[in-house]
Amino acid sequence: MILSLTQLEILFFILARIAGVFIQAPIFSSRSFPATAKIAFALWLSMTLWFVTPVSRQLPDSLISFLLVLLAEVGLGFTIGFICNIIFTAVQSAGELMDVQMGLSVASALDPVFGAVISIIGRLTFYISLIVFITLDGHHLILSAFHKSFNVVPAGQIANFATYNLVSQITGLGTMLWLTAIKLSAPLLLLIFLADFTFGIVSRVAPQVNVFMLGFQVKPLLGLFGITLILPFMIRYIAKLVEVIGEQLVLFLNIIK
Repeated sequence: MILSLTQLEILFFILARIAGVFIQAPIFSSRSFPATAKIAFALWLSMTLWFVTPVSRQLPDSLISFLLVLLAEVGLGFTIGFICNIIFTAVQSAGELMDVQMGLSVASALDPVFGAVISIIGRLTFYISLIVFITLDGHHLILSAFHKSFNVVPAGQIANFATYNLVSQITGLGTMLWLTAIKLSAPLLLLIFLADFTFGIVSRVAPQVNVFMLGFQVKPLLGLFGITLILPFMIRYIAKLVEVIGEQLVLFLNIIK
């Protein structure tokens, strides 16, 4: 079988788009996913879609245009992965807020999976969201969005990123991120606030009591008790967020047509 230059260009375009997804998408971008396995899976997926993927009618005819299209393909895949990763960033941010109020932010440590310093509760909430995401076939959602993107933007065609609607959507995702973090952490923040309020009353009534040291002992236990209470509601909320991410992916693909 003799492959033409055009067919090789199409393979590179597909591979560039899936590489962009793997850079940012949850699960696939994890450092615990071996790099060799990522490369093998990306190549297998690209070759599977090689001859069935819609192709742009006008392919690049120079090296510069070819590189520009490659960058556009990576950017398109990266945006798909970024939209899917919003849910994990939001839930992890909620855990970080809980850690600060519980006094566990000083217990942060370098996590080799993330390659960054992450607190205890932030890591816990991330893994909870990861379990819910996998249980609801969120990884299939990512691959489905990648596959459907070729029906909207064929391989070798530059997506229409320069639109006001896309900027508005990305801004809205940032707003949703912080609102989600605040909503998930609000019950625990309120519980810790009531504990601080109680400690303040104790310090007024009995000044000899060292409420500062007492708070260090009580707040972590109170926080863990609060997390146990809100865990079922957190799981339901994360499940709804997976549906929202699916809607945002459909909206994104409609915008870049």
